[in-house]
Amino acid sequence: MTAPAAIERAVSLAHRLSDSSSSVCMPRGFSVIEGEQPRVLRMIRRSEIDLAIWRRELPAALSSWLDASPIGEWPSLRDVLTPAEIARTLRRHFDGAGIEHCDGRALLIDDVTRLATLYADALRVTHVHLRLEPVHDNACTKFHRDCVIARLVTTYRGPGTEWVTAENAAKALSLQHDYDGELLHVPTQSVAMFKGCLGGGEAGVHHRSPQIARTGVTRLFLCANASKPPAGTGA
Repeated sequence: MTAPAAIERAVSLAHRLSDSSSSVCMPRGFSVIEGEQPRVLRMIRRSEIDLAIWRRELPAALSSWLDASPIGEWPSLRDVLTPAEIARTLRRHFDGAGIEHCDGRALLIDDVTRLATLYADALRVTHVHLRLEPVHDNACTKFHRDCVIARLVTTYRGPGTEWVTAENAAKALSLQHDYDGELLHVPTQSVAMFKGCLGGGEAGVHHRSPQIARTGVTRLFLCANASKPPAGTGA
C-alpha cells in the first residue's frame, strides 16, 4: 500500500472493488481510492471520490532508460492534442530534441499515449492539454486545489506530488512552506487523478510539488488536463 501506516490507522476502509482497489474514506469530506489496475482512475467520476491513484511500476527497460537519460536537458512539451495525435507529436518532439530512437523512447511514447487516453476516457473529453517536462525547482510550491474538473499527474523520475489528508488541509493551507505535519506522496511512476475545485462542491485534495530546489534533483513530470479543441481545428 502507498499510504503510510499512520494514515491507514486513521481512515475507515469502505469497500473493495473487483480490481483489488480499496476505497479509503478520509475524515471531513473527501475520499481516496487506490488500486493496482488502471481502471481505478475512472473512479474519479464518482462524486464521493476526490483522488484516485493507480499504483504501478514502469517496465524495467523504461525505468533504466530514464535513469540513464539527461532528462534535465530535455525541452518541455506543452500542447493540446487528441489521444490519436500524441504519439506522432511526441516522436516529432523527441526528434527535434535529438533524443535517440530506442526501446526506452518508444516505451515512454506508448505510456504517455496510454495515460492521456485513459484520462480522456475517464472524463469523456476529446482533447487533452498535455505537459511533459523536466522540473528543476519546486514548481507549484503552495498547497492548493487545481481549478479543473480533474487532473492526471505522474512523475516518471524523481519524487512524486505531495498531498495532505482533509484533517491536515487547514493547517497546510495556513502554514504553507512552514507546514511540518504529515505529508503523503504519490509514488514515483504511479498515476494519480486529482479532482479539482470545478469537480463540484468542496471537491479536491490539497497538494503541492515536492520541494527539490537546490537539491540537484530533476523530475520528469507528466500532467494532463481537459481542454477545448484548438481554435481553427473545426472540431
